[in-house]
Amino acid sequence: MPELVFDPLGRRHVLLAPERAKRGAPAFDTSPPDPDPCDFCGGQESRTPPETYAVRDEGPPDSPGWRVRVVPNLYPATPFHEVVVHSPDHYVHFEDQSAENRMDIVRTYRHRIRAAPTRSVVAVWNRGRASGASRSHGHGQLFGIDELPTIEREVEAFSTSDCVLCAFDLDVATCGAFRIVAHPVPFVAGELLVVPPHSLALDDDQVPDAAEALAVAVRATLSDLGGAVPFNLVVHTAPRGAERFHWHAHLMPRTATWGGLEMGAELPIVAADPQETARRLSSS
Repeated sequence: MPELVFDPLGRRHVLLAPERAKRGAPAFDTSPPDPDPCDFCGGQESRTPPETYAVRDEGPPDSPGWRVRVVPNLYPATPFHEVVVHSPDHYVHFEDQSAENRMDIVRTYRHRIRAAPTRSVVAVWNRGRASGASRSHGHGQLFGIDELPTIEREVEAFSTSDCVLCAFDLDVATCGAFRIVAHPVPFVAGELLVVPPHSLALDDDQVPDAAEALAVAVRATLSDLGGAVPFNLVVHTAPRGAERFHWHAHLMPRTATWGGLEMGAELPIVAADPQETARRLSSS
């Protein structure tokens, strides 16, 4: 039977209805939404706004020779809104890059989060049309705003003496000191959490494990649901002034479309059993 369950991390209710998973998942549109070369490809730097940051082997700003590049979003949705291009190669994804390149990407996000003038910043990866992605070239975005309700609810969740995130125990995999956990009260079916050792934000010595854990979480989801499954990956770090927080990432496959109840009542219907998600992914 469907069950109304409270998420102690996001501090909201979801309707867990695992029986609805028997309806099957929709087919995913795998056609690329942008051509090669696109504005994000190496050699096309003049087609974007001037870069705000880059990891490069050679060359001046806004020229080829970079490995990771950050530019302002042309159509900002928040006061601070940047695009992080993960590679000059149109077809390579984060999880397929070398460990060194993945660490460059993780360090770039950390640098730009620290540079943001707003109280809160979230890093977001959208992959696939159903996730909201308008481009197939590997990239992410940084959204900075002073009041993010989701982050403020998590600040409240972490204000108690015991860390709610540390208590989640549906482990799927470990990467050094990081855990990959099936969310016990997921916002979407198959949601995973990347959980570092307890800290407000990413520390220098966490970068290798963070880069590997993010890649492992993405690979586990693609292996479980298919390489074309769209997903959103969102990183939550402590807002400025927060004294208690445990930074983490949510990986959310987009296997269902919200209907009237979800939209009108703000009540997600999640067609999954979190314990089964953990069993299935940990054995794969």
